[in-house]
Amino acid sequence: MTETQSAKRTEHDAQEQLERTGWRKATPYVMLAAYIAGPWLLIPAFGGGDSAVVPIIVFIFGVAALTGLVDGIFYRATWSLPILAGVGFWIAKALYFNDGTLIYALGCVLAAWLGSFVGTHLRRS
Repeated sequence: MTETQSAKRTEHDAQEQLERTGWRKATPYVMLAAYIAGPWLLIPAFGGGDSAVVPIIVFIFGVAALTGLVDGIFYRATWSLPILAGVGFWIAKALYFNDGTLIYALGCVLAAWLGSFVGTHLRRS
């Protein structure tokens, strides 16, 4: 690769990293949709009440970590997705959970950030 081609490629990569393009724009929307629709489907599927607690907890943290990982691999590590994970859980809490579960929003933020961090490092290696 010539020096000119390398410089153009670096410039293109830098521009691509500045904004979400293509399907990468969908990652935050998919995460929010999962937080809104997931508990609506899972709570009745596991019979509601105490039998749905563990699957819901695994789901909410799994969604945060998985979308963070995808975002880190295919975009970059930012704080926007982890904060949005907290907002997404807050919306789910308002729809499905009691007020005592708000502390899980911090766990969602942390799980999304860790996923994003790991994803960024996987992309670099």
